[in-house]
Amino acid sequence: MRADDLDKELIDQLHAATLKASDSCFEIKKLCATVLVPTGTLVALFSGRRLTAAVFVSALLVICFFWLADAVGYYYQRRLRAAMDVIWRRRAERCEEGWTPPKTSAASPLKAAFNGSMTFYALLAAPVLLALVLFAFNIIDSPATVSP
Repeated sequence: MRADDLDKELIDQLHAATLKASDSCFEIKKLCATVLVPTGTLVALFSGRRLTAAVFVSALLVICFFWLADAVGYYYQRRLRAAMDVIWRRRAERCEEGWTPPKTSAASPLKAAFNGSMTFYALLAAPVLLALVLFAFNIIDSPATVSP
């Protein structure tokens, strides 16, 4: 085997792992949206079927936990892509013609937590925060009587 063949196999493996990480990030987003509503419902049920701050706080906690899990997955995607860049550069050095690889941003936990794909969590958290503020100022409240 030649060095190019070995590098190609390694790039293929890293690419497959990157795609798997990307798929898991998408699944995390879907799971967050799925878990969010039942969480609020269960907390309200355990709160005597009354609207309390616990409903909003639990929803925000769910969003934060999934955001963190998604950020970790995104971080490892970036790390895998950085590893692929090293191999691409090594292959480019063996080429006769010049090749400049595209610039990729470095992987950092902060960039992983706050990137374009994490807008989903901000969009989920915004109405929950708004509802919490409205609840705190008694603009929204539970009905006086709740039927079982």
